[in-house]
Amino acid sequence: MEGITVNLARCRSAGPRRGLTLVELLVVVAIVAVLVALLIPAVQAAREAARQTQCRVNLRQLALACLAHENALGFFPTGGWGGAWVGDPDRGSREKQPGGWAFNILPHVEQTAIHGLGGGVADADAKADLVAIRLATPVPVFTCPTRRAAAAWPLAASKAAFNLVAVPTTVSRRPATVVRGDYAANMGSGDMPNRYRSGASPSSVLAGDAMSDAAWHATFGPPPNGLVFRRSRIRVRDVPDGLTATYLLGEKYVDPASIATGFSDDDDQCLYSGHDRDVLRTGLEPPSRDRSGFDPVTISGVSGSTNKFPLPIAFGSPHPDTCGMAMADGSVRPVEFAVDPAVHRAAAGRSDGHSP
Repeated sequence: MEGITVNLARCRSAGPRRGLTLVELLVVVAIVAVLVALLIPAVQAAREAARQTQCRVNLRQLALACLAHENALGFFPTGGWGGAWVGDPDRGSREKQPGGWAFNILPHVEQTAIHGLGGGVADADAKADLVAIRLATPVPVFTCPTRRAAAAWPLAASKAAFNLVAVPTTVSRRPATVVRGDYAANMGSGDMPNRYRSGASPSSVLAGDAMSDAAWHATFGPPPNGLVFRRSRIRVRDVPDGLTATYLLGEKYVDPASIATGFSDDDDQCLYSGHDRDVLRTGLEPPSRDRSGFDPVTISGVSGSTNKFPLPIAFGSPHPDTCGMAMADGSVRPVEFAVDPAVHRAAAGRSDGHSP
């Protein structure tokens, strides 16, 4: 009994347990906040690194698809006719194909079914219905995960309708939404006379087919010095500067404020459009990081007075420091936004006698 009494006395003398004071609690909260503040940027940087890696993988796949096209047909994918044309599976892969490079490589990125939508359908309206499905069906390999989701985006009401069917008659429609891409083919250095001459083209397939090469050049400008442009058929032997030294594809600059609206001239058409600044870029200016309200034309002050649209329609990306560029041999390399402009232009020209 005596032992029990002593133990109870000790318990009573111990007193109430002491909790955290308000000051101590605030100190703990402050420490946790500091740790979170240090951790969040690291997590965000890790996520961006993963997205950037996926973006480079996309570029690599698209470049290899272009090389597979060249291996199968003897030339890099053609740039099509103009922004209002989106590809016709019954028109082949040469100069009579009005759709752009992205449409032409669909079979080489395991999208043969999407490429063939409407093929062999005699009824023009029924064919247009099928082509419209292609225009609204996202293909993730064409999208940079840092910039946006692989989705269909609004087509502004002020934008022209697309020519969905080329033969037997031209059928034009203005879909509510269309898919867009974050990668552009290399049209050239952007130096005169190789500057962008707008995404215009004949309004009908009959008019386009009736024009000679000389008539196309006289109307829409001479062939640029890149790898993909209006009605292009560039072969490996047409790249004397070398495949490892010449751009094939790259990430494109986009004003982030215009992505959801579709009002920017840089991002208002369709992934499958022919020759247009949406799907083609030049090396006239270094690549730029996406930022609202900015147009790379302000760097050099080059006006579009003789070319209908502002220049230089630059490459670029939403990434912090670099823009991914795929070379004509299929390799992918990061190009810094601070790259020497002369080096960048040299890599964009296929036959200017210079290499980066």
